[in-house]
Amino acid sequence: MSDEAASPHDSRPTVPGGRLAPWHVGQLPPPPGGGWRLWVGLLGPGVVLAGTSIGSGEWLFGPAVSAQYGATLLWLASISIILQVFCNLMMMRYTLYCGEPIIVGGLRTNPGPMFWIGIYAILDIASIWPYNASNAAVPLAAAVLGHLPGEGSLHVAGTLLTEAQLVRALGFLIFVLCFVPLIFGGTVYRMLEKIMSFKLVLVLGYLSFMTVFMVSPSVGWEVFTGFFRFGNYPQRADTIVVDRHFALTVREGDDTYLIKGTKEPTGPIIGEFRVNNVNRLKNLPEELKPKFDDLKDRAQRMLKAREFFFETRGESGAKLSGRGAIDDEGWQPDEFSITEPDGITRTYQSLAAVPPEYRDVLTELIEHQGVEHKSLWAYFWEHGRLPELDWFMLVAFIAIAGSGGLANTLFSNYTRDKGWGMGAHVGAIPSAIGGLPISLSHVGEVFPIDAPNLSRWRGWIRHIVRDQTAVWMMASFIGMALPCMLSLQFIRNATVAGDRVAAMTAEGIAQRYPEYGNLFWVLTLLCGFLVLAPGQISVGDQIARRWTDIFWTASSRLQRLGGTRVKYVYYSILSIYAVWGLFVLWRLPALDIAKIGAVLGNVALGFSALHALYANRVLLPKPLQPHWLLQIGVLLCGVFFIGISMIVMADVLATINLF
Repeated sequence: MSDEAASPHDSRPTVPGGRLAPWHVGQLPPPPGGGWRLWVGLLGPGVVLAGTSIGSGEWLFGPAVSAQYGATLLWLASISIILQVFCNLMMMRYTLYCGEPIIVGGLRTNPGPMFWIGIYAILDIASIWPYNASNAAVPLAAAVLGHLPGEGSLHVAGTLLTEAQLVRALGFLIFVLCFVPLIFGGTVYRMLEKIMSFKLVLVLGYLSFMTVFMVSPSVGWEVFTGFFRFGNYPQRADTIVVDRHFALTVREGDDTYLIKGTKEPTGPIIGEFRVNNVNRLKNLPEELKPKFDDLKDRAQRMLKAREFFFETRGESGAKLSGRGAIDDEGWQPDEFSITEPDGITRTYQSLAAVPPEYRDVLTELIEHQGVEHKSLWAYFWEHGRLPELDWFMLVAFIAIAGSGGLANTLFSNYTRDKGWGMGAHVGAIPSAIGGLPISLSHVGEVFPIDAPNLSRWRGWIRHIVRDQTAVWMMASFIGMALPCMLSLQFIRNATVAGDRVAAMTAEGIAQRYPEYGNLFWVLTLLCGFLVLAPGQISVGDQIARRWTDIFWTASSRLQRLGGTRVKYVYYSILSIYAVWGLFVLWRLPALDIAKIGAVLGNVALGFSALHALYANRVLLPKPLQPHWLLQIGVLLCGVFFIGISMIVMADVLATINLF
């Protein structure tokens, strides 16, 4: 398409395209042939989105969840990733047919573009939180400080800054620098492909090396099987004291107190202080401060290097406890105690000596290091509610496993920019500086339904299935598994508090191997930075790209612009996002930003999946409409992500009130 707007007297044949301008008609290009060239061609949307996927979910919420609960809940990530494969295939299918992104396909459906623009503006609230930049600042700050950011302060260029202020300043810097790759180059997509390929090679290479040589086989097996433990949930012991980490529960009359923390060289870091299951840490009343200080001191006195202690109540009311040493293979117990409800306490030196009615529970707690595996369905059936877990964190974990939010819609955009299917006839978004005069059509192009095109269509469908299953899905599983293995090996039961989570694994590895501590500290921090910072580049592109496609197609004023001028729309939207992002980084802590974006993203993902199904059924000719299995998978995807969001809606609203 030329730089001038399309002529209103364009003589090419058209076919109706729903509520927007009719599609032009062309011929479907042939799909890639077999052999190594095919797999080189697959290093496209799958790599870009896999590079994006190995980000905040895997480096933040994956280790945060596994540190608290072990690998028991990784099956939630399995459901999330598999359902997203169905969703991605549905979205890419639409683009193969007409070359347009799936968001534009949604605008073509009833009740019309203005209605859907309003809906997607609301849904995109989930995408605008710059949590990758805010959390990428944590490993960078840790590298500067030599320890995890805490309560200390330092002088920078003659200015006294607290460590929290340093993290915030670095977050600003990273956020601004992440716009540079989107401004220079050829097409934005090609630049992203290079960045994400570089990220995948370095990050997966380093993590693979660490897991092969530093992670015990038992931890590797625990993570692998965790992806298949569908329906299990972890019930933590009431008290777990491990090395430097503690979760101490004390019952006094009708009140129950729980304090969680980690002992650092600069003092204890407290993550939670719960009174009757209500976290009072942020707004600690004066009358609770003596109890808080007493429990904090008591917990620290219980800490012993490379030793563990746990205590919990059995179903019969008996108090069960155990203690022993820690090695690379897990817990090695040397004593168990059982206090019956009548107050009689008995001590045993081995599991074999423990009475049979308590042996299974203690075996589970030792094997899973303070956690019992139980049935989620049985608990819900018995109690009529979900068990008391950190569901806000878990739903954020589900949301970011894979891609999440409206990020999945970008699979169709990248399919177009890669020139797959009819995307070869539509064009791409060029970079602002240094880009070629690339044009982007305002209207998609479809193909007639005949035997040659149907044969090519089936070839393209096989191509995107390979892309999603062999590249993206596998990269997503591996990208989730490797950081979780490291967290279980080095920071199991660590306190997840504030900004610490982005660099906790680096600290755990450095302390486990002090002779190589500095090397592992720097390399793991660098890995964390490379995981998170490129994700911020992609997020900025996603938001600008999504709304560029919406306005470029739906606005009659923009349709008068030539195809190469699309970059002005793209970079105008990117500039607005930059201003908003700086405001959010100024107002909210890093982990809170990530939680807000992740949980709201579930609703956006579920809705966009259902809308993609609707668009494919309404707009694609009957011979090209998706198979019933794909339709069921997308339907389940929509129901799952919207349904799971309802569990934490109250928590989301409470978090938004931080403003």
